[in-house]
Amino acid sequence: MTQPASAVVGMVGGGQLARMTAHAAGPLDVRLRVLARQQGESATRAAAEVLLGDPDDAASVRALASGCDAVTFDHELVGPQGLEALLATGVPVRPSPEALRYAQDKAFQRQRFTEAGLDVPAFRAVDRLTDARAAALELGLPVVMKTTRGGYDGRGVWPAGDERELTRTLEGLKGHAGALVVEEAVPLASELAVLVARRPGGERVTYPLVETVQQDGICTELAVPARVPDCVAAAAVALGERAVEITGAIGLVAVELFWTGERVLVNEVATRPHNSGHWTIEGAVTSQFANHLRAVLDWPLGVTCARAPAVATVNVLGAAENADPRNNVAAALGLADVAVHLYGKEPWVGRKLGHVTALGDDADETRTRAREAAARLRGGGR
Repeated sequence: MTQPASAVVGMVGGGQLARMTAHAAGPLDVRLRVLARQQGESATRAAAEVLLGDPDDAASVRALASGCDAVTFDHELVGPQGLEALLATGVPVRPSPEALRYAQDKAFQRQRFTEAGLDVPAFRAVDRLTDARAAALELGLPVVMKTTRGGYDGRGVWPAGDERELTRTLEGLKGHAGALVVEEAVPLASELAVLVARRPGGERVTYPLVETVQQDGICTELAVPARVPDCVAAAAVALGERAVEITGAIGLVAVELFWTGERVLVNEVATRPHNSGHWTIEGAVTSQFANHLRAVLDWPLGVTCARAPAVATVNVLGAAENADPRNNVAAALGLADVAVHLYGKEPWVGRKLGHVTALGDDADETRTRAREAAARLRGGGR
């Protein structure tokens, strides 16, 4: 009797999201084929197969898609040429280029969500830097200016609290040729995230609401359940699910939200596995990475409930002294019920090098344990 062939999924991008997707692929006997720009990227030591090439190079994209059951992404930085080349292969591309645009183009996303009646910060989309000042003054300071394409982890985001800071920021942006989104700086009670996995037929599953902690635009901590009233949590989940349906994306979708204390607003959308879902590897019955694979292959989706009353994840960022967390794994593992994930990346200041997740019965104790493990990896802690 002939043994059925393993499903093959191609993933554009070789970062840590592809690496963790590869770990989830093994138990499902899915072969993950990764298109990485260079050897040594995070996923190149974990994926079943690695191809080196540019995601905008047609030959590289065709080689990735050949023999795949579906192609997906670990980042949004794929230009039109790469997407057109993927579509030409006839292999299902999930999410589609139309859905991916919600993550690639902040102005497009804001405009479409506004047209659909979703609550977003007041904004103006400008094509020229010279129009940014007028847009900021029309909205009323303080504002936040964002590049419409390519920004992530705090890059491509410039706050302006008053006219002096606005002038200084615009002076610093001279030469910036890209379009901008200028939006009101909303007061924040907390930042939240809704994770949804969605199949081609529309079936979806939603994870418990996540509370995120951001510093300088980079997510540093996650907590489940989010510390908001039940009515706010319900409104946030409903808003996130509506946003996902509007994108039409297949796979894992993360919707980042602002809670002002009075309103829940959509901040950003990522049509791929996301930092806000790293807690699911140990903390949920089915991880975001497993459900992403199941969704893009159009397989039944897994249960998303948490495995413990409290889950906390802390990201491990490169420290000022560039300490390498790989030297401190044993110290972190000395804490009970803490999972360590390192991404195989060379350290530099502010770079995401890994994360730790702790499970427990008490939210404060669990968060403290996760923070201590992350501190030990950075070379500090007790």
